[in-house]
Amino acid sequence: MSSRIPEPRASNSPQDAGAVRLLTPGEQRVLTVLGLLFLTGLVVMLWQYARATPLTVEHAGQPADAAHWDQALEQARRLNLNTASAVELERLPEIGPSLARRIVEYRQAHGRFQSTAELNNVPGIGPKTLQQVEPYVHVN
Repeated sequence: MSSRIPEPRASNSPQDAGAVRLLTPGEQRVLTVLGLLFLTGLVVMLWQYARATPLTVEHAGQPADAAHWDQALEQARRLNLNTASAVELERLPEIGPSLARRIVEYRQAHGRFQSTAELNNVPGIGPKTLQQVEPYVHVN
């Protein structure tokens, strides 16, 4: 079984004397329909794009509202010394596994931290370590 590619046919019309036809009339109709479908889809997409309402950011209200949200976001990013586990504390700069374990033990022995400065009372934490850790922690 050999697959033979059909040769282009010469046109029979007097206008196309000597011209070679590559597509049959049926194939031309199919391509015309496909082209029309493509153009229709393009028009629909453009229409939907034109109708789409732009996304707008509503005004946050008074500046006090924005400041409140900024403060809430800042608190959410910081680690609470009274609820953090040893694994969470290890993520802090200069805090390794043993120091994180000592912080948790100190909290269990002395109760909740009243301020971040109280970390100075944990063995192994001095002023330099506290200075590096303080921006990342808070107490509630």
